[in-house]
Amino acid sequence: MVELWLRSGTVGIVLTPFLVLYAIAATLVWLMHLSPARPFFASCIGIAGPFFASVAVLFSLFAAFLANGVQQRSNEAQAAAFREADGVRTILRLAEALGEAGKPISAAALAYAKSLIDADRSLLREHGSVSEDLTALRKLSATVLTPAVIAAAPPAAHQAILEGLVEIRRARTERLSLALRGSSSVNWIGTIILGVLTQVAVAVVQLERMRPQALALFVFTTAFAATIALIGYAEGPFAGWAVDDAPLREAMATAAQ
Repeated sequence: MVELWLRSGTVGIVLTPFLVLYAIAATLVWLMHLSPARPFFASCIGIAGPFFASVAVLFSLFAAFLANGVQQRSNEAQAAAFREADGVRTILRLAEALGEAGKPISAAALAYAKSLIDADRSLLREHGSVSEDLTALRKLSATVLTPAVIAAAPPAAHQAILEGLVEIRRARTERLSLALRGSSSVNWIGTIILGVLTQVAVAVVQLERMRPQALALFVFTTAFAATIALIGYAEGPFAGWAVDDAPLREAMATAAQ
């Protein structure tokens, strides 16, 4: 269910927690005040207000742990994007230094950078489903290893170009790995269960009157749903707050300077 929700698109990720959790809150109010079970809950009046804090603290810890994991993956993906851009920029600068012999390398590097940007858009649309097109990378590798380039480039310059090629490939592999690696379903389920239990805890300390209970549930449920929606929105580093492709675009722009 968690994976299905995370694949539902931005609107589904944001709206589903509010709809489901508000429905749970409304059910709790009806059950404790309007249902045939009201006499039982009326006999439980007297639970102290601080009671719900113990469950709320556990929910907060789980939510913080989940959000920290999401943020860490996003940071790692952004760092990999900077390394990719640096590799592309290195190849472009060295290719320019080779003059006419380096123009095919520049063209292939720009084509590869463009393919990376297009691939990130695909990852944003299809969270958790990665199908990498290696055509641009193979063309860049073949261009760098052509006899004409090897003959025209000093050994040190050619070695630096190869190192830049290896770096962008390594960084790309890391980004693809991060795109496929989401938070554990156990963490998501634990956070949601503790959040719902906190809703119950808020409700049972307000058994005397329906309106104060409804208001307390509305406030907590809104915070609960917003937390879940925000974490879910940022769950994939290529979805929600997508990894910034500005470094790659800046590297491409330097080729025209």
